[in-house]
Amino acid sequence: MTEIDMRMFAKNAGVNITYPAGSTVFNKGDPGSCMYVVQSGVIEMLIGNKVVEVCGPNEAIGFMSMIDEAPRSSTAQVREAAELSIIDPRKFRFMVDEVPNFAHYIMGAMARRIRGMSNAM
Repeated sequence: MTEIDMRMFAKNAGVNITYPAGSTVFNKGDPGSCMYVVQSGVIEMLIGNKVVEVCGPNEAIGFMSMIDEAPRSSTAQVREAAELSIIDPRKFRFMVDEVPNFAHYIMGAMARRIRGMSNAM
């Protein structure tokens, strides 16, 4: 499968927010009302003090809550100043239904995250 670039679609899909280095996008246990696509910068996904994945441009974070509506399973900490595009549940469903390869993209990201959690444990 060809790698898809979600940044352009995501940037035009809604609100974009910038976060300075050291800030927190969301904490483990927070309600998951949206997902994000990293436009620029670096985000660390943490469980406790352990980094389970490092995400950069064109990577999605927070998507698991879009799938199961459960609270956040990890904390997203900004390592390098970042711009993130917010994808709400309606846009997420649209992307699953209408954007070629999006569901496969999310499944790949979920597999990497699960493997990262396993390796960190």
